[in-house]
Amino acid sequence: MTNIEATGFAKADGSRPLLSIVIPTCNRQVYAASAIRCALAIPSSDIEVVVQDCSDEDTLSSLIAAESLDKRLSYRYERPAHMTENWNRAIGRATGEYLCLIGDDDGINPEIVQAAEWAKSNTLDCLAVNNTVDYRWPGAGQLTRVSILCKQILDGFLQIVYPFRSDITMDVDTEAELRKLVRDGGVYYMKFNLPKLYHGLVHRRCLDTVREKLGAFTGGLSPEMFASLAIACTAPRLAVIDYPLTIPGGCKASNTYIVSASKRQSMKLEDQPEFRDVGYHWSEIVPRLYTVPPAWADSAVAALLAMGRADLVGQLNLPRLAAYCVRANHGVIEPVMQGLYSGLQITHKNSTIGTLKFAWNLLGMAVAHQISRVKRLFVLILPKRPQRLEGLNDIVEASRGLTRYLNDYGLSFTKCTLKINKG
Repeated sequence: MTNIEATGFAKADGSRPLLSIVIPTCNRQVYAASAIRCALAIPSSDIEVVVQDCSDEDTLSSLIAAESLDKRLSYRYERPAHMTENWNRAIGRATGEYLCLIGDDDGINPEIVQAAEWAKSNTLDCLAVNNTVDYRWPGAGQLTRVSILCKQILDGFLQIVYPFRSDITMDVDTEAELRKLVRDGGVYYMKFNLPKLYHGLVHRRCLDTVREKLGAFTGGLSPEMFASLAIACTAPRLAVIDYPLTIPGGCKASNTYIVSASKRQSMKLEDQPEFRDVGYHWSEIVPRLYTVPPAWADSAVAALLAMGRADLVGQLNLPRLAAYCVRANHGVIEPVMQGLYSGLQITHKNSTIGTLKFAWNLLGMAVAHQISRVKRLFVLILPKRPQRLEGLNDIVEASRGLTRYLNDYGLSFTKCTLKINKG
């Protein structure tokens, strides 16, 4: 096939686009084609869309034949590559001042260009987004009693948690947020106000700083987690916005290597071909399971060590991490406890106290889960329930639906800039 290189910015003055929308993709060609169309629908000449395809078959290029005429598109088919390698290749090809990386079933709010302009005018390194929307592709819902009751069947829909705060918090203390993350077990980084290359904006200089130190833009088995923490360690100027600039998507093929592993007969690292083929070195203080919580924690440890932050690794809450592992994967208590005791021994921490903390965290998570279930039931009868825009067949329609929704409620990124808080 013929790779497509963006030519819209080959200017005599050497200028580059303000924003690169980066889409690594693998074996989800139909969804990726829609994500590309969604990005290219942005009415701006100051963006480029960088697509890095490592699919088993070269079929995406034919699906985007019409889009190949758009000079803002840069598409390359290159395999083989594991997920992190594909991310690094994609980021390396981007030329924009700011980068936003999305999945191949995700979408974009066109206002992201205004956000990048605002970030540049305020000399921000990163603009993190608290996303309050998500899109479910047709067929992505599960036929359960709750889903039927909530009418979450097979049609595509955009769910919106209203109201957005529609505000911006400036100069967030990334060091404090990193410490919160490790005290929470180093797993769910999206809960914290950290830089986010994935569904956020990051200035190119931050990524170049990471590459100069590590030789790559990201690493680990969870490149989004690794990138977030590595960028945070560069002490960037960060703002956080509570307003949807991107649209996380979910489709039938949304299982990553790690998530799909949880459905296999074995979750042991040694049994996973992806782990063996990459030749990856797993952290000795993280339970050796190939599933989401330990994989994210392992990538967090890898990023912090690579960036010279062994002090933060030493503060990692291993009992809470173990509790997250058990909550996410019932029936794996034995390997989790083995990993916990090994980690406690390596970090010279008392195993008895660690066991008690593990039990306390596990109990607290179980209680919190039951409370959340009750809250979800109340959502069904409360007048201000999460709103859902139904009958949206792909991410392009979801983006248009979001724009209509924001206009109907008088919401905009511009209004967010009028509500500035200090971090």
